[in-house]
Amino acid sequence: MTSTTPPTSPSRPAPRDAVRSRGTVLGSAAGAVVLALAVTATGATPAAAHGATGDPVSRAVACSKQGWNPTNPACAAAKGVSTGQLGDWKSIVQGLAMDHSTPTSSPQHRGVIPDGKLCSANNPQFAGLDLPRTDFPSTALPSGKEYALMYDISALHNPYRMEMYVTKDGYDPKKPLKWDDLEPTPFLSADNTAATAAPAGYLGGSKAFKFLAQLPEKKGKHLIYTIWHGLKKPDGSVQSSEAFYSCADVDFK
Repeated sequence: MTSTTPPTSPSRPAPRDAVRSRGTVLGSAAGAVVLALAVTATGATPAAAHGATGDPVSRAVACSKQGWNPTNPACAAAKGVSTGQLGDWKSIVQGLAMDHSTPTSSPQHRGVIPDGKLCSANNPQFAGLDLPRTDFPSTALPSGKEYALMYDISALHNPYRMEMYVTKDGYDPKKPLKWDDLEPTPFLSADNTAATAAPAGYLGGSKAFKFLAQLPEKKGKHLIYTIWHGLKKPDGSVQSSEAFYSCADVDFK
């Protein structure tokens, strides 16, 4: 397990510590919620994933589950402008999102994804996920409470980091999502978590990632933005420069 510190923004990571494959992750940052993250694991080998957030459900997963004739109005609108997104929920990716030429591996998220294109990761085939709407399928979350966050896995790789950001107070879902709409520090950051059994109905199959975390103190409609990205191996080699992205609409109670 690597030892890291949370990044200060979605595009600039910094070293962190106290990350373990089995146990508790503790992190804090100015203006962010101090969280305790218990990692549930069923295997000894760390893994990373091609996939998307399953709980809270991402736009791509929720619309994919509705198939090619979605009943949700936002999913129907998304289908109309991005013919590939409903069937390929797991591949919202940028292939050159990480610069591994530096010792700490520098994220390039802001460089490859402009404002307004965060949910599609600037991929035209997923453009419908960027629609500024209030009626995408949403997950009710308990503000400031402990919650089991889940990530729906399609393919496994190693090593990786999972980060989850929440929108700032005053977020307006009727406007295109911008990088500055996100809190500067992830409320969840975990490296190389092992897979656990997937809940029934998950699109990726039998395995998922589970993160038991304290949610931020928020109220009303928000969005959780998840970034998975590859890390260097201990010997300095690199498996992937990819990063995968998910937008999950939530309603904090």
